[in-house]
Amino acid sequence: MINKSHIVFPVLIVVLISVLLVGYIGEADQANKRDAVRSLVLDAAALIEDEGASAYPAFRQDGSEWLHGDTYVFVWRTDGMRLVYPPDPSGEGQNMSALVDAEGKPIGMLFINTALSGDGEGWVEYLWPRPGDTVPAAKQTYIKGVSTGGESLLVGSGLYAASADDSMRPLQYLAIIMESMIAAVGLLIAVRQKRLFGYGIFLTFAIYVFYDMARLIPLGVSDATLYPAFFVATISALWAAILIYREWHERSP
Repeated sequence: MINKSHIVFPVLIVVLISVLLVGYIGEADQANKRDAVRSLVLDAAALIEDEGASAYPAFRQDGSEWLHGDTYVFVWRTDGMRLVYPPDPSGEGQNMSALVDAEGKPIGMLFINTALSGDGEGWVEYLWPRPGDTVPAAKQTYIKGVSTGGESLLVGSGLYAASADDSMRPLQYLAIIMESMIAAVGLLIAVRQKRLFGYGIFLTFAIYVFYDMARLIPLGVSDATLYPAFFVATISALWAAILIYREWHERSP
């Protein structure tokens, strides 16, 4: 008769590895998008340094590297005056220093302070509705300060946190439910059967539930919190896999 543990343990390991791979692929894709936005802003800043205000029409050209889909570059003076805003040029010439996000976060001043900081650049995280939507979503904007023609300016471009299409939301909720169930099973294994790997499974999937909920619902949790949590989940999953392998190996004839 086949020992059930010979089947259960390898399956658990495969599940853990699969979850890790899916998570890493998603994070890698988001990291690539962040790098692309940062590069776009730095390139736009360099163009302004070279050409001054004559570079602005290029930023408004639809279908160009500066404006396509939801991607665009905006330019402010550091007193808050908006000079370039491709999504709605009628909004140019307005002072944006008092701009706040859906929770009242003073993102206008954060943009300005980031441009005027010692580094002169950086990410600003906040909540903002996606185009055509009214529900706030997590967004990150990269800001770069630039000086040209005696003016102190800031250049920025942003991206929204990774999210699935509405048709995928039921699957996301199902995934959260399944992750919650696996976390509960891990805790039962740890408490009732005194297996250490149960704690690893519980911690890993409890963090995944928190991570997926933060991505699905605009909880306002920053990447500065999510990335370390995801790292802890990875270590916990590897620890659980090692313990499972050792136990499986010890039980093998």
